[in-house]
Amino acid sequence: MNLNKVMNFIAENNIQPEAVFALVEKVRYLDLTDEASIRQVIRDVSKLAGKNLDKAEENKLVRDIMSNGVNENIFNSFNS
Repeated sequence: MNLNKVMNFIAENNIQPEAVFALVEKVRYLDLTDEASIRQVIRDVSKLAGKNLDKAEENKLVRDIMSNGVNENIFNSFNS
């Protein structure tokens, strides 16, 4: 994943680094093959970014992550 894209996302959305570290620590121990866990991470990221995702967007992200894993395209959903 492109670290610059991650850093730009954090800066553009005025996300506190401490919140990112807390989320990373939480995600380290989650089963990311579990749909409920993926949904919770998506909701947490959405909350951090101050972006509301509708159910259709959330469902698409869950399907994409379960099929393709996490890649930098995930940020596109939070930039709209």
